[in-house]
Amino acid sequence: MPLYLLPLLPLLGFALLMLLPKAFPGKTGGWLASGTVLAAFVIALTRYLGLGGTPDQETVIANWLPNMALGKNLSVGFYLDQLSSVMTLIITGIGFLIHVYSVSYMSHDAKFTRFFAFLNFFVSMMLILVLADSYPLMFVGWEGVGMASYLLIGFWFNGRNSEASDRDVREASDREAVANSNAARKAFIMNRIGDLGFMLGMFLLYKLYGTLNIPELAARVEGASVVQAGIELACLFLLVGAVGKSGQLPLTTWLPDAMAGPTPVSALIHAATMVTAGVYLVARSNFLYDLAPNASMWVAWVGALTALYGALSALNQHDIKKILAYSTVSQLGYMFLAVGLHSYSAGVFHLLTHAFFKALLFLCAGAVIHALHEEQDVRLMGGMRRFMPMTHLFSLMGVLAIAGIPIWSGFFSKDAILAAAFDANPLLYLIGLGVAFLTAFYMGRWYFLVWRGTYRGHVAHPHEADPIMLAPLGILAALATLGGFLNIPTFLGGNHAFDSFLSKAVPVHAHEIAHSTELILTLLAVGAGLGGLFWAWTEHRSGLLAHGPLGRTSAAALYLNDLYDGLFSNPSRGVAYGLDVVDRGVDGTVGGIARSASGTGTAFTWWQSGFVRAYAVSMLLGTALMVGYWALKTIGMGGGQ
Repeated sequence: MPLYLLPLLPLLGFALLMLLPKAFPGKTGGWLASGTVLAAFVIALTRYLGLGGTPDQETVIANWLPNMALGKNLSVGFYLDQLSSVMTLIITGIGFLIHVYSVSYMSHDAKFTRFFAFLNFFVSMMLILVLADSYPLMFVGWEGVGMASYLLIGFWFNGRNSEASDRDVREASDREAVANSNAARKAFIMNRIGDLGFMLGMFLLYKLYGTLNIPELAARVEGASVVQAGIELACLFLLVGAVGKSGQLPLTTWLPDAMAGPTPVSALIHAATMVTAGVYLVARSNFLYDLAPNASMWVAWVGALTALYGALSALNQHDIKKILAYSTVSQLGYMFLAVGLHSYSAGVFHLLTHAFFKALLFLCAGAVIHALHEEQDVRLMGGMRRFMPMTHLFSLMGVLAIAGIPIWSGFFSKDAILAAAFDANPLLYLIGLGVAFLTAFYMGRWYFLVWRGTYRGHVAHPHEADPIMLAPLGILAALATLGGFLNIPTFLGGNHAFDSFLSKAVPVHAHEIAHSTELILTLLAVGAGLGGLFWAWTEHRSGLLAHGPLGRTSAAALYLNDLYDGLFSNPSRGVAYGLDVVDRGVDGTVGGIARSASGTGTAFTWWQSGFVRAYAVSMLLGTALMVGYWALKTIGMGGGQ
């Protein structure tokens, strides 16, 4: 089956649900959307099983610059190798489970069908991103997931109870609407900063090598004399793009705010799609970063510092989802640390295991929120294991996985990253080990506050999630528990199966570490995980859990948002307010200019009628004009001969 069916199927689901919403009453829209992603997963699995040593490359979709005499190439098509194959399985497999879960979770939402249309669009754009054989086509998917995240983060842009009769409920809904809209705008704007870096990197690479086709660029870089400064600068530009999309420092503050969307959106963004795009970009560009040691070290240090920032910020959050959000920031930092040290396989393997346990944790959190009538404050939970025994069990599996406890998946993937850091730089290793300890603590805190102790909630009888929600949780719990066995290290009797598979697409750099040393490192990592969980248990028993100056600093996310408000937001609002005061106090010149511009724009609104038939006529007329111009030009050229 052709590769283009992978993104096309969910894109067709999006089109049907948006254009014909009334044709899918009840939950049928949700099942249709789930079915398109399941079909895409079957295709991804089929292509994965049939993938040999040679990557699959589809026929070129378009050739933007066909003058090959100049050595230029901007053709775009789809490309499947071991790296993109793993990504398609994650996107469609985890995406399908989240879709199924959402059928029940969103069943009472008034915009149920639209929600699933946006989910399908998200999955389609992410598939385009990872299957692209060129940076321009990757950028199309890159922007597509940015738009999808904007739509889904701000999905409740008018609040969930805007039509309630109770005044207090309606006012709370209005406050929620403002917060949701601000979160969506923040994500959109901060990602545009990263996108500028991506574009500058593309422009520079095209200037240096005359192509943006990734396999061809890799061959040209290998066969040509390396322009060291140019490669370093291009990699730094691409890093800016990756930092924006994956919420790394300094563009990290949008990611925790993305919790404003429905919980399945949080799971999809944080586990299977958007935020992993930055890691994928660096791994896909490995042939560039291998030639850019300075840029690679920047990637590693950005990852290490972000991992530490996310872990410290998660220590004393009170929102059940924000703890997990800052955890995602931290775990993505681990992935950047790995790929920055050229340990691409370790980074991608942690991306895979993180998709399992983070999707599981978010969906478990969603089940708790659902049972407590949208309550998200962990201080108003406790003892939930009595009411939700199955969800409690699945949550425990996720906590043990992210804490790096053997035999759960995070143990294997995090160990590989720490080994790479130890081999490269002792300070990076110590930061990574410290983050492992903090991770176990804040996830232990999450677990104890939600599931153990005395129930502190206001809902009289919280209920267990229904079977439609529990089924995806069970599958994810199994994957979070057993997924690490895909890549057992040699010193534990394994053969690095995942590394061997991925080595056909990205270089797997071996570490010069003795097995005895690796065993000691493993024991230290396990000790850090167990120590963090024990600390959380003792703090829970004493009723403290990160109080004091550290607790206040953590709750404020190290005051990074306040810093940005002071440096950028408040001054810009002050300038705007000052201009408004001056304008009203003088003669209204600024307002007059604005009204003139608005009037000019209004004059053209007749063209944007919103009717599909009008747009179709416009496209037809435009095509006719282009064909006519081409025909006249051809006749003219013939006459000139």
